[in-house]
Amino acid sequence: MKQYHFLPVLLTLAASYIGLHFYAARWLTRSFCLGPAAAQALRAALLLAAFFAPFAMYLRRAHHGPALEVFYNFGYAWMGIIMVAAMVFFLSDLAAFPLRRFCAELAARRLPAATLFALTAVLAVSFYGGLKTPPLKRITVPIRNLPAGLEGFKIAQISDMHVDSEWKLRQLRGIVGELNREKPDLVLITGDLIDPGLTCQEGLRGILLSIKSRLGLFGSLGNHEYYYGLDKSIGCYKDFGIKLLKNESVDLKELRLTGLGDIHTENLSGADVTRLLEKSKSREFTVIMSHQPVYYDLMAAEGDYLVLSGHTHRGQIFPFHIFTRIFYPYFYGLYRIKDSVFYVTSGAGTWGPPMRWLAPAEVPILTLKKY
Repeated sequence: MKQYHFLPVLLTLAASYIGLHFYAARWLTRSFCLGPAAAQALRAALLLAAFFAPFAMYLRRAHHGPALEVFYNFGYAWMGIIMVAAMVFFLSDLAAFPLRRFCAELAARRLPAATLFALTAVLAVSFYGGLKTPPLKRITVPIRNLPAGLEGFKIAQISDMHVDSEWKLRQLRGIVGELNREKPDLVLITGDLIDPGLTCQEGLRGILLSIKSRLGLFGSLGNHEYYYGLDKSIGCYKDFGIKLLKNESVDLKELRLTGLGDIHTENLSGADVTRLLEKSKSREFTVIMSHQPVYYDLMAAEGDYLVLSGHTHRGQIFPFHIFTRIFYPYFYGLYRIKDSVFYVTSGAGTWGPPMRWLAPAEVPILTLKKY
């Protein structure tokens, strides 16, 4: 697997994020013919706004309190708004090139207003996609040499909920209601369940304890469990009734279930993953929970597995699909490598902005079938 230097990436992302604000200010100034004083005030306001979301993140982590919940939500929402706005403004600039040549008056008078209308529509759809309860996505997974006892076996996967607020609790409550009606054989949580913003006791425990699954509720760690505090997260998982598998396995009749720790956060090498897989090898059919969709080719070379991952959010807000694909070639959906099958979900929740654009949330229900 490629090794990435995250500090340069982080600095590049920060500079790009600030740059989006200046680009938006420039577009608004040019499109609506703002004077020098108004343009300068707009640039200053948007520069301050660029630090709004990072400050809200810091405040939620360091000084969480219900009284500040509205402030946090506005801060996170702004991050998504400016990203979508910059994308829409860029598309508007592209459209302006031919319009200026063939219909200059239309480009000057109608395009800015049409662009703001389009922006409003995209934002409305994005917020709806992020705030609604995600639907179940039913997927049939053909498995070679599947044991007869696992024909029709249903696995529900909850990933990337990032529960940090009351509205995320409402989403999760809706998900659990839908899952219980589906009656899965096994429910797996593949990481990033919790984030700074709520304690383990604030409603989350009761919701998760109400999950009904024939073989139980199991989980693996995502990177955000480490950010939340590893010991605290492990304690929360135990309190929630989730059987946490951290680089270990458990046998469930004709199925062996293995959970890996978060590969990047634990800095696991390919050799480390190989050793873990060798330790967990079984004659039984094996399902692996691995939060980040990496080392897939290596896993396929080691045995025949069903591997469930998340983490990518399928980009969450377009055009971040493009950048996510650079780091994670196995980006979203069902992949088959040799006789192993891999599923990368877009996740049930959101991180940061409560928005989804061209990357709908989902709760996969995977039904196993022999072929």
